[in-house]
Amino acid sequence: MDDDVKGPARLIPLEINYETLRQDLEHFRLQAIELGASMAEIVPADWVEIDERVRLKCSVPMCPHYGKSAYCPPNAPDIDFVRRAINRYKWAILFALDVLPVSEFSERDVQRKAGVQWTKKDIEITGRLETIAFGNGYYLAMGFCQFSCNAALCMSEKCQVIQGNKCAHPLKARPSMEGMGIDVYRLVRKAGWEIYPIYRSVDPAAVPRALAVGIVFIF
Repeated sequence: MDDDVKGPARLIPLEINYETLRQDLEHFRLQAIELGASMAEIVPADWVEIDERVRLKCSVPMCPHYGKSAYCPPNAPDIDFVRRAINRYKWAILFALDVLPVSEFSERDVQRKAGVQWTKKDIEITGRLETIAFGNGYYLAMGFCQFSCNAALCMSEKCQVIQGNKCAHPLKARPSMEGMGIDVYRLVRKAGWEIYPIYRSVDPAAVPRALAVGIVFIF
């Protein structure tokens, strides 16, 4: 979807019939692929598990981005509030980018630079898909991506919001799924995709696949 292409503004209905919703969800799924996702699925929102242990992993051991973004813990929304909000949705579009070569996530020295570019793409798809859904009448569509927006968009410079200023990228920045407490590993497996643990001392040869994952809650 080119930045110069203008989007629709569909009349917002009070109720959406099943067939319209089904067609729209499939349209959004295909849009995710068109925007660059390697795979995308329509998933029930109740597949998404909000787990306090996921949020705790941001601080134990402490993520290097902890506290450095308005969207990262401990600045992220309260996890109970997030859980209640997500419970109001029924459907979402889950998408993933196949990170190729896998070494761009599995080799520490390579990942520092390449990971930022993959996150930028993840953020771009999340934001554009959310906008497409909004323009089609799903005005509560909301997306989350991966990693830290501060690292990807502001190149780890001090977050303007934390300093009391306006966000430097207000229409692009999104919270990470993990920062919201979403158990991404379980969600990806429920979708039938393969996902493997990647950590500081992992053997790159032991990682068959690496994914950059995002989600947009639609309705």
